[in-house]
Amino acid sequence: MRESANKIADEFDLSAQARLETTKSGNQRRYIDRTHWAAIYLFQAGLLATTRRGFVSITPDGQSFFESQKEDILVNDLRSLPAFIDFQNRKGTRAHAGTDKQEDEFALTPLDKITEALEEIEDSLAAELLDQLQSSSPDFFEKVIVDLLLSIGYGGDDDNAGQVLGKSGDNGVDGLINQDILGLESVYIQAKRYQSDSTISSEAVRSFTGALNVQQAQKGLFVTTSSFSKSAKETAEKVPQRIVLIDGDTLSRLMIKHGDGCVSQKTLEVKKLNADYFE
Repeated sequence: MRESANKIADEFDLSAQARLETTKSGNQRRYIDRTHWAAIYLFQAGLLATTRRGFVSITPDGQSFFESQKEDILVNDLRSLPAFIDFQNRKGTRAHAGTDKQEDEFALTPLDKITEALEEIEDSLAAELLDQLQSSSPDFFEKVIVDLLLSIGYGGDDDNAGQVLGKSGDNGVDGLINQDILGLESVYIQAKRYQSDSTISSEAVRSFTGALNVQQAQKGLFVTTSSFSKSAKETAEKVPQRIVLIDGDTLSRLMIKHGDGCVSQKTLEVKKLNADYFE
């Protein structure tokens, strides 16, 4: 990504002074930050794909789209693509989709604009986290789930409360969290690392139920990087055990909320007038 940013800067003869400009937060060069955001949008539209950490390549759809464009590619051009439409629908700004942009800008207060910008940043980060999880190894993915549950607070203060149960799992389960120090009450985990277009079926949920029966467990957590079918959700509600389903979008949002796999770039503090002070 950084190499791409530098090549783009060279292509447009960006001056040395312009290359030194930073974002308002001051912690990123502006031209690198803009290249990064352009790549995120193209990735969400299905025109770029990640190959490994920090690297992207053009997709066949991206090549066709690029060849069909006679002028600069703008965000409005991406809004005709199904993948980007789906991304827009997941965003907090979807209520404003399809409205006139200039009119929309006047309708929003400065605080609204900040909120929308933060939502867009989180949406993009969630997509990046999900992409990293989908390209990770099964062992690492199982560890991520255990780490997340410990971050949420399951297992209390015991550092050994969470366990990954090996490459092949343990009788159909991939991990567990001991909710008490003696292990008398445990939550068993099933972790399925699928692509976003795949769906977890009801058969997979019933299989997990059988694994819980073998463990004589009453609580289970089924986590996937994809989604669950309607029948899978209905099955989870009907079985005697308490099974919680976490799909890819929920998983990435929980990781952001609890600081797993991401770091804080900037803390924003918004102040308002304290009317009581002047009375």
